[in-house]
Amino acid sequence: MTETEQTLRQRFTAFLQAMYNWETEANRVDEEEVEKKKTLSWEDFCKKQTELRIPIYKEYITERERKNGGAEYTSHLFPPNYDPSKESITEVQITGKKASIFTNRLYAGMNYKREYKYKLVEDRWLLDTIKEQYLPENRDPEKWKSVII
Repeated sequence: MTETEQTLRQRFTAFLQAMYNWETEANRVDEEEVEKKKTLSWEDFCKKQTELRIPIYKEYITERERKNGGAEYTSHLFPPNYDPSKESITEVQITGKKASIFTNRLYAGMNYKREYKYKLVEDRWLLDTIKEQYLPENRDPEKWKSVII
């Protein structure tokens, strides 16, 4: 394994872990403080989640306008959308200043393939886009779809 591939794998794993930690905590706060106790308004919750996501985005994701998504997009899912224990790298492709990490992913009991596309920006590999393909058991795989980051 090359040093570049090792760096990409480490950044990918660190990104997944950071997003998993954020999303797990967001789910907890949403359930406990917004829904049950009503000690936090939805607006304040969203504002806080944006503040928590900004450092993750600055560290791991390319800076560009996104039609949907971005640090201000506070959607969180249960089960968490990003879970390092449910995703495994199957292949890493590096071509110059671009790279792709392919994974097999289990989400809510369903199998997916994902492609994480990276760009080398100022000597840092930053995630630019994610595509996903659902792999049903008894029929052909579905078309690749963009994932909101």
